[in-house]
Amino acid sequence: MYSDFHDSPSHEPENQPELSRDDSSRGHFTFDEVTDLQNKTGNDPVRPCDIKGILHSHSRYCDGAHPLISMVETARKIGLEYLGISDHFKTTAHQDGMDVPAVKVQRHEVDLLREKYPDFEILQGVELDANPDGTLPVDDATLLLFDYVIVSFPKNDGYDPKTFTDQVVKVASHPLVTILGRPVGDLILNKTGGSLDMERVLKAAAEGQTAVEVNANPDTDQLQWKYCLLAQDLGVYMSISPDAHRAARLVDYRHGTEQAHDAGLRCSSILNTLPVRELKEYLGRNTNL
Repeated sequence: MYSDFHDSPSHEPENQPELSRDDSSRGHFTFDEVTDLQNKTGNDPVRPCDIKGILHSHSRYCDGAHPLISMVETARKIGLEYLGISDHFKTTAHQDGMDVPAVKVQRHEVDLLREKYPDFEILQGVELDANPDGTLPVDDATLLLFDYVIVSFPKNDGYDPKTFTDQVVKVASHPLVTILGRPVGDLILNKTGGSLDMERVLKAAAEGQTAVEVNANPDTDQLQWKYCLLAQDLGVYMSISPDAHRAARLVDYRHGTEQAHDAGLRCSSILNTLPVRELKEYLGRNTNL
């Protein structure tokens, strides 16, 4: 099913000039791929208008600034088709996170909002922190309460490259993990690197059909895109994410998408360009969908 959403080979007409970027960290497109606006395909560079929804956001159920309804109404107003709320689960690293009763209360509110806005999809995800050995702090039965799972990684004494890489690879191989979150989503764009064997991580993500978050925060600096392009080549989905903790920051996805466009990332490589139906098919290994 994963491969169904990836692009087919492009068709390059004869005697057409190729538009390419000399920077090896950026993508290459043929003339017809960037000028055929009537027949947009998965090979086209991603644009802000291609983003259908956001999968990483937070509400007052945890450390967000606004209630769930405000996040949903803002997402609708800025033209999105769906919003994934991904509040933290209560763990040692996040004592303010939700426990199972709170998760069930939130699910009830999600269901009510789905009835209130039948033209808009709300997904209940979760963000949790991996254990140092790459295991997860909650069992599979609890993970199955959610539509999708984002796993982030708390600091481990400066991120020793070998230890950190082993941790992330193990998480990427977990069948119920949907997206690798921070700091992987920061490091995939960071020029300094060194703390993570990104090539090994991306190969594990490709094998485990696990997406990688791409930070859309406008304050992110030192950007480079070679690992995003490697993810694209390996068939790894990327999720352009504002990690919004307040309603106004949902719009940051536009900044991240514009940069991804300039870097040469294609629509077919971005998880949150999928329409609701196809996204649900991709997430369908979870019993909620």
